[in-house]
Amino acid sequence: MPGRVEAKEKHMADTSFKSKVYRKQGGDEMVVASGGKINIEPGGAITADGTQGAALTTQLTTITPADAEGTPDYAIAAVINSSAYGFASAQEAITVLYVIKNLQTRLAEVEARLEGVGICAAN
Repeated sequence: MPGRVEAKEKHMADTSFKSKVYRKQGGDEMVVASGGKINIEPGGAITADGTQGAALTTQLTTITPADAEGTPDYAIAAVINSSAYGFASAQEAITVLYVIKNLQTRLAEVEARLEGVGICAAN
């Protein structure tokens, strides 16, 4: 057209911009780079082939040892048959109970986080 000046622009990739969350070329892999995040909004879920993971086994009641925790005895001796609790000392048995209690607490925290982002269904 007369009077119209067409400018030819060269489109160049902006190499200063790098997304922290992106899909690799070909589309079969998603990458979350350092500093990137995936935010699961309420009602969202992470699924495998559209299926959410099943709920974890229901938790048992957390152990509450009646004895004072005291100084833990992590060097558990061989189980013996001459005492009612099978440990070389009551302190060893109490230590084992507190370790189990700690594992129960930590696993409950993991379960809550998995349920919170929809990786597995809630109990």
